[in-house]
Amino acid sequence: MLKSTNDFQRALIFQGGGSLGAYEAGAYKAFYELASERDKNIGRNDKPLFDIVAGTSIGAMNASVLVSYVKEKKTWRGSAERLIEFWEHLATESVVDKVPGFSQWWDYSHHLNNVVATSESARRYYNTKQFIFRGVPNVFKPSQTLPDKTFLDPSNVWYLYSNEPLKQSLEKFAKFPIATSYEKKEPRLLLVAVDVQEGSTVVFDSYEKADGSRKTEYGRYGQEFAHNGNEGFEHVIRYNNGIEVEFVLASGSVPVNYDYTKLMVENYSNKHKIKNENEDKKKSQSRKTINKKERYFWDGGIIANTPLRESIIEHRRYWHGVRKSEVPLLRAFIINVHPIKQEYLPANYDGVVDRKNDLTYHDRTLFDERMAVMITDYVDIIKHLIKLAKDNKIRMDLLENIFQQQALTRNFMTGEHFKYRDLIENMVSVDLVIRVERKNDVHTIANKTFDFSSITIEQLIKDGYEEAIDQGTKIVRQWDLERHNEISK
Repeated sequence: MLKSTNDFQRALIFQGGGSLGAYEAGAYKAFYELASERDKNIGRNDKPLFDIVAGTSIGAMNASVLVSYVKEKKTWRGSAERLIEFWEHLATESVVDKVPGFSQWWDYSHHLNNVVATSESARRYYNTKQFIFRGVPNVFKPSQTLPDKTFLDPSNVWYLYSNEPLKQSLEKFAKFPIATSYEKKEPRLLLVAVDVQEGSTVVFDSYEKADGSRKTEYGRYGQEFAHNGNEGFEHVIRYNNGIEVEFVLASGSVPVNYDYTKLMVENYSNKHKIKNENEDKKKSQSRKTINKKERYFWDGGIIANTPLRESIIEHRRYWHGVRKSEVPLLRAFIINVHPIKQEYLPANYDGVVDRKNDLTYHDRTLFDERMAVMITDYVDIIKHLIKLAKDNKIRMDLLENIFQQQALTRNFMTGEHFKYRDLIENMVSVDLVIRVERKNDVHTIANKTFDFSSITIEQLIKDGYEEAIDQGTKIVRQWDLERHNEISK
């Protein structure tokens, strides 16, 4: 059954991709204009423009700057300009861009032999060489050069960078810690990192849990881990004051390039089980150990570079578990900076690496999206059938007997089987995904995520805006037509 046009929430999802995050800033400006206009048309001005803002890696940084601005200013007006200002701050001048006659010389060489790169491709290539070896003033700086002590291979050198400049940039444009509230109509900030040893995504959430705390719980689940307000997860990170800047940096700690980000975690275990089962419960509780120590985190893009799945899961957890309410319809706005499709075939080593990187980090959520939409359709038709049964005075106790039956689907936390009623009432419905995909041009290079030159950043912002306007408008028009036809039936 179709819900009213106001009965939904929007999720804005930023992908990871280094300097390509500038494209997201331009795309967000287009999304802001598109969503604002639609809210006027459907009388939704009293709701947040975006209810969820989720991000991974550089997307986590964009998300933090955006949510912080909205929280502090209590308006979405000016948020797009603020995000663009952040990227103008990160951009820097390159040596190559100042070399007289650079473009002319390369264009002439390319004209003589088309195997030689174009001037634009060469400009980007040598920009990244500069930034990789010398750093970017407001983003990262070289910190260590580590020789190979394991295999004694002199060519196997490990270069590490410091993200201290990025930390300072984030603190300049976002006010940490970031804590937001649904009651205050503030957007929910979700950031994704990876626990290196656990091998799982870790989601930091600016909203409160049911007990009024802010915390991230992950790892194994069971009663043996339950202790002092912990719901039964093995690992707990507490941040009652809100999301800290270190969490943002954890989401962007790219392996090899950066060292691990260390965060303080409460680790629960029950290794010292009492042999005498007749001993009192208090003594048993006292034997449960809490080991509070640092754990290590990497870039969330390793597992979830496009955190659609994480957004859907956390959306359900909040509404079902915290607010004890029906889960609102969800509409997602995704910015994919790593193209899935490419018209031309890579012709050299750099092109092959570039294509491999795009396919590794592209929007891998298409399956998640299709499954979410399909589940939405199944739930929708079941609700239609329930209404039909009521209208035809079919005994509801017969339907209830079916709803109380055990389903094959299990609760991933408890391992217990859901009942069919749970699958109908508590699932997340997704009826619209607007996905904007950045397009590679013929000048693309493998290390494009390192190109923070002012010229490139400005072009990325421009491309993001124009392509989001074009692609987003087409999708919305098509969706409006489909919904109109469906409602008219």
